[in-house]
Amino acid sequence: MMLENIEFIIPCGGKSTRNYPHSKSIAHKSLLPFGDVRLIDVLLHDIIKMGGRHITIVCSNEETVKQFREALASDTVTEQKLRKAGRIAIADILASTFLPSDVDLKFAIQKEPLGTAHVLGLAHRLSPERHGVMIFPDDVILSKDSQNTHLQRIVQAFLSDESQILCTGIEKEDVSNNAIIHNGRLIEKPAIAYNHIGGYSPIVIPRQALDFMTAQVDVYEATGQMPQNLGTNEWVYTDGINQFLDSETAKGVLTWQLRMFMKAPEDLLLDTGTLPFYELALVRALLSLSRFRSENRALAQKLLAE
Repeated sequence: MMLENIEFIIPCGGKSTRNYPHSKSIAHKSLLPFGDVRLIDVLLHDIIKMGGRHITIVCSNEETVKQFREALASDTVTEQKLRKAGRIAIADILASTFLPSDVDLKFAIQKEPLGTAHVLGLAHRLSPERHGVMIFPDDVILSKDSQNTHLQRIVQAFLSDESQILCTGIEKEDVSNNAIIHNGRLIEKPAIAYNHIGGYSPIVIPRQALDFMTAQVDVYEATGQMPQNLGTNEWVYTDGINQFLDSETAKGVLTWQLRMFMKAPEDLLLDTGTLPFYELALVRALLSLSRFRSENRALAQKLLAE
């Protein structure tokens, strides 16, 4: 089933300095290797497999957009050369990164680092009739059931009741670097741990909330004034969601529910947002997900035995 009313929004701005030096010469850390493919390929595969066809990648400039277009373009010429040379496994891996022809891939440009609520407002301009699912490409969730992924479950939960705003929730001892829900609002990086459910992406945001954020982006572009009550210089998604819930726009027929949609215990979250975390995730991918995992494991065992 195609998800015509859902836009998948992937923020890919910034310089990815937390993953330097690996990410220094590429458009964005989402293009870093992950097993046989790249981080963004894992995310795109989950989106496409569940029927998602509307995808917006938000970049910082036109040059980055150009590099993403080139990175995500199908290269059937090279694929066929590999097959003729008998390198079938490599050809199959390459082909697995090609996007289906019916994918509606769009790009938005965030010229200034104004935060993730600003990202959502910009992306929603390109798909104003759809709800949004924002996914940070460095939050990799590997679902044990490949036929029923976390992404699929959270979107299905939203579609059963479109008055919800859903964040991925993970129970953890230290939530000081996450967002939590307290008294019906999001608290970013809480000084007090009112609970131990930390927020991650995917985050499902209804169209009405995205309309609100796009309107604020319009105001900023006309006046240079971003919404107030911000704890930092950026207008992040927690600010945008809270301001929507507090706005007159949100008062109406629907009673909006802000809640955490819990990750299944058997699903694995890999945070690849820093160099040490990325390398750990990469090792796991090479040993567990790669088509060459048997060879990789044999080498790892040999090295550990030396």
